[in-house]
Amino acid sequence: MINKKPELITFIILIICLFLFTLTVFGITDVLSDNISSFLLNHLGNTNKWSDYYGPEWFVDFNKEISALAGFALMFIFISIIITYYYLRKESRRLWRLLFVLITGGLLLLFTKLIFASELPYQPHEYITNHISPFPSGHAMMGTIFYITLSVITSRNYQSKATKRFIIFSGIIITLFIGISRILPGIHTFNDVLAGWSLGMIWLCICWLLERKIKEKSNQQKRINIQ
Repeated sequence: MINKKPELITFIILIICLFLFTLTVFGITDVLSDNISSFLLNHLGNTNKWSDYYGPEWFVDFNKEISALAGFALMFIFISIIITYYYLRKESRRLWRLLFVLITGGLLLLFTKLIFASELPYQPHEYITNHISPFPSGHAMMGTIFYITLSVITSRNYQSKATKRFIIFSGIIITLFIGISRILPGIHTFNDVLAGWSLGMIWLCICWLLERKIKEKSNQQKRINIQ
């Protein structure tokens, strides 16, 4: 008998994230977001009179280093290493699943940014950077997709439930740190980051449910062939 509990939990997470993303789209969380920005400005101040960032330069640089974990350059290096790893292990199925989640997630991010962009960029390379629109936060969304996907895939190699939970929890913590590091220096608002987190989780839930359905159909087909 197929355990439906994981599907139910995933569906609940999907509904919650859809609700949160809807709140950000319609500006319902704008008041909370503005209050957080005002609090940071009042307690940290601007970096200098020419900057819109909050806090001293070391504080801004420190947060930028954390958010670089979901930057284009570092993500490209990580993905290249992972592709090489799976290629050497001849695990093409896992590799293609991972690439599907990441590439389609990136396209979803680009499409969403284009919808909310006030104007389209002139330079082609800006379409793959974070300059189209601040909403949603690209670092928060791609960090969510990449690190949680990687932690889930890695956890499947272990039998211990404690180890599995630790790996997944680590992926979640990294994702949270990346988003927070965009909020604290004022690079993004809380609204932008919440939208990135929730949209990233929406896509992960859809991909997981899709994978689950494909496995169920494959298992049913195998049973039919055996009979």
